Amino acid sequence: MELWTNTMSNNENNETSARRLFKEVWQDHNYEATDELVAKDYVLHDRSMPQGTEWASGPDGYRLMAEMWHGFFDGPVELDQLIPAGEFVVLRWSQTGKFVGEMGSIEPTDEEVTITGIEINRFEDGKIAETWQETGMIPMLTQIGVIPEDLFAPKMPAEN
Repeated sequence: MELWTNTMSNNENNETSARRLFKEVWQDHNYEATDELVAKDYVLHDRSMPQGTEWASGPDGYRLMAEMWHGFFDGPVELDQLIPAGEFVVLRWSQTGKFVGEMGSIEPTDEEVTITGIEINRFEDGKIAETWQETGMIPMLTQIGVIPEDLFAPKMPAEN
């Protein structure tokens, strides 16, 4: 029974920390909350980043990521689903807004876009310690006209 209680307690603590981090940093733009909610050795794993990109770790890296993201899009980030699983919390999120900030070599278009993402977050002692993130960059780039809409066939090829 004690093992079950500890697991439930960790689930609840990690879920609470994940919800608080999402609300305070991503929705309310309170970047100071990263000092309390992000582990000193936090690591981001994001395949949408160019290979070899060095990303700052810890609360400063997390803060930089959030500030940078908020500079690209002007719409609110919504939490669509949260699934606690022990030391991990899975989030599914979406954001709809105008593309207003330069992203690498891509100039802002003021086009309205919807971006979605799924992330798996690992928590240690109530702080986010690691994130594996998948963001729908191809649909977003299609919406702002960087990737042509007709790049992909409207119908799947017929099986032979």
